[in-house]
Amino acid sequence: MISFLEGTIEYLGDKFVVLNAGGIGYRVNIVPKLVNSLSKSQDKVKLHIHSQLNMREGTFDLYGFDKREGLELFNLLISVSGIGPKNALNILSSIEPKHLKAAVVNEDPDYLKKISGLGPRIAQRLVLELKNKVDYIDMGDMEGVDLGQEGHAMDALLSLGYSPSQAKDALKDAKGATLQERVREALKILGKK
Repeated sequence: MISFLEGTIEYLGDKFVVLNAGGIGYRVNIVPKLVNSLSKSQDKVKLHIHSQLNMREGTFDLYGFDKREGLELFNLLISVSGIGPKNALNILSSIEPKHLKAAVVNEDPDYLKKISGLGPRIAQRLVLELKNKVDYIDMGDMEGVDLGQEGHAMDALLSLGYSPSQAKDALKDAKGATLQERVREALKILGKK
């Protein structure tokens, strides 16, 4: 199995990168947030890799993360019954790790159901199976943040046509005590980009 790849970027797609490592181009699936940070990088890039052999489709897929913690969280997500690599990557693209931990710790599958591709059963299974496994995720400044408010703010931005990753990134930086203030601040952030 491949643990990491280090090389230069040959091509950068919206959800993948082709990494030239030793004269071989590896297509590595990544989260959109990482695409943005890699587009600014001109030097060598090192990605921690999860490799997956898909017997049904006859493919060998690579999933890359800039930090080992991202890879560990990805592996934790795919350990849940019903969550495959593509769905785990979708989850990591849609919500921050600290929001995932808050939803699991607070036993709030309704917040997780807002993620595209997660139904009520899978969301409940995530809460049940990850309950005692997410302790290492740093909550940071999550004290006092209401996940219901966070979900409504995300819905508001999605209904205005922003992508889940754009909405997530804007809400991460948006400050405000009320739902309206957070959405207004997120719209200001998105307007500057």
